Amino acid sequence: MFANYNYDKFPIVYVTFSDKIDSEEDFDLFLNDWLQLYRDAKDFSFIFDTRQTCDINIKYCFKMAMFIKKLRKENYHYLQKSLILVNTNYVKRLLDVIFTLQSPVAPVYIWGPDLNESDLNESDNIYKKCNEITPQDAPNCIYIEANKSFIPFL
Repeated sequence: MFANYNYDKFPIVYVTFSDKIDSEEDFDLFLNDWLQLYRDAKDFSFIFDTRQTCDINIKYCFKMAMFIKKLRKENYHYLQKSLILVNTNYVKRLLDVIFTLQSPVAPVYIWGPDLNESDLNESDNIYKKCNEITPQDAPNCIYIEANKSFIPFL
């Protein structure tokens, strides 16, 4: 399975990614689980852990951008913010592609790629820290504002 959702600390939802996407259905399952959170109609935030991810086809960036575009049409966005833990430049570049094509529906903090293992083990603390800091205060944290597209017609 590409994405493992953990709801133990809801409203924070942890999503841990495997190294690769095995099939289109695998990716669709990831998106369907995300949509289920919207159907549940409760505010939530994500922590995405991509530290195992290494072999993702760029076509999924385009699929993710289209999913965000579709999500944007919802009347209310239950997603409040996302924290993405990144420890490779490859994954960071994939995120750059996604958020260049489509801005997020909620604020996103990308932490890394210069993460050390203790940072990754302290994801709760990083999440709290992201709530308290400004992007200028955290050199390893990139802040992406919601609804601010680089390509406005998308």
